[in-house]
Amino acid sequence: MKRNRIIAAVLAAVLALSGCASENSKDKKDEKVVQKKKEKKESKQEIVSLPEESEAKPVVDSTLSDLYTDEELLAYANDHRDDFWHTYYWFMAGTFFEGSGENGNILITDPRIHSLQDVENVWYQYFSRRYPIPYMDVNTNVFKETPFWEENGQVYERYHIDGFIGATYFFDHITQKTDDEVWFAYYSKDLNGNINDTQEQWSFVYEDGQLKYGTIVRNNQ
Repeated sequence: MKRNRIIAAVLAAVLALSGCASENSKDKKDEKVVQKKKEKKESKQEIVSLPEESEAKPVVDSTLSDLYTDEELLAYANDHRDDFWHTYYWFMAGTFFEGSGENGNILITDPRIHSLQDVENVWYQYFSRRYPIPYMDVNTNVFKETPFWEENGQVYERYHIDGFIGATYFFDHITQKTDDEVWFAYYSKDLNGNINDTQEQWSFVYEDGQLKYGTIVRNNQ
């Protein structure tokens, strides 16, 4: 009887140890499963957070042909012809800014102007920086004189007034076009209705996201 009790006690102890081992094994197995799930989840999160290579698209600058048809460019040029000419002419003649004084010696009172550099900065609000300013070059200026100058810390303008010929002007057709510049043939129509080629070409330049005035050249230059 005593022997049977001892055997029963030993068996009970063995079963208890086996159960603990089994429980420990199960816990470790569960921990491994949880760890794998956690690693898999973190891996997915990392993948989601990284941008796909296909999303990175190269930025391609648009050309004039991408943005406008030839008809639209010609219409735009004629719509802005008067402003192009007036701005160009007023800088050449030294009549663009408000001022006071006598013709030929006008003190500029425009609050933006304190130096010749300020005058140039206003020019480039309208015209492309592709071309140097033409109005200060007496070889280019049709009036053969300097339209702006500084004196005693102030800026003056020539204020040259000239007559106008009774004719209308327009751009007839595109003569050439690049990715960012377009040239137009410049024609006139006199009071009798006669149309003439002025032998000039005017350009517009696509710059800073907009069309700016370019330059004016004669065909025989």
